[in-house]
Amino acid sequence: MANGYSCRLAWRVTDRRGYRVCSGLNGCSVLVRLLLIALLLAVSACSSNSSSPGGTAPLKAGEYRVKRGDTLYSIASRNGTTWKEVARVNGLKAPYTVEVGQVLRVGNAPKTTRVVSSKSRSSSASKGKAAPPAPPMPKVTLQGWSWPLRGVLIGRFSPTGKLNQGIRIATTEGQPIHATLGGKVAFAGYMRGYGNLMILQHGPSYTSTYAYNSKLLVKEGQMVIKGQKIAEAGSQDTDRAQLYFEIRANGVPVDPLRLLPPG
Repeated sequence: MANGYSCRLAWRVTDRRGYRVCSGLNGCSVLVRLLLIALLLAVSACSSNSSSPGGTAPLKAGEYRVKRGDTLYSIASRNGTTWKEVARVNGLKAPYTVEVGQVLRVGNAPKTTRVVSSKSRSSSASKGKAAPPAPPMPKVTLQGWSWPLRGVLIGRFSPTGKLNQGIRIATTEGQPIHATLGGKVAFAGYMRGYGNLMILQHGPSYTSTYAYNSKLLVKEGQMVIKGQKIAEAGSQDTDRAQLYFEIRANGVPVDPLRLLPPG
């Protein structure tokens, strides 16, 4: 009876679809086993995909995954270290570019701690010489920004594109470039694609960037005041004399025309 019933079931499927699916109990059993195997494989694949959502491994302590708009300097300042230290521990070389999705080590950076004995402290105290305090970082607001130079605007801000996240101002070779706001020189040197580059840090959140200079007039770590001459315009790594100028807030580019005075 079992064989006959299975055969009748198979023939009903054959009549409906126009071809024979199985013949007899053994044929149907093989088909059922194949279907079960396929189902198990599908379930296994789903479970393996769900174990790593998004296809990205979780970050370990002291690691950071690069996001759109990040620079080496903004990553370092956000994690309480310096861009040079981040470059060193990750083996980054000039021009120090980072890619979206790249994982960098930013935490647990070794810090040099100077051990001072009690004898040395007492000796220093007896001399009465104390190191002068470092000048405070200026308070930064959304007001008070000034133009780094005057010229014709030849490129506007765009949130996409590596070298369109600021504005471009046509200039002449050697024209003075001024600090748009008081701050500290965070970077002064050559970077591929930017030429002689200057980055100023304004308080804990803001930076301004000046690219394609022919000459840099201040050094890293130096404090500058608003309007101070910091560089001379040029055309290094570009096709004409111009200034590429960026403003970033917490590492995210903002349109400089929103902050600069009209004119």
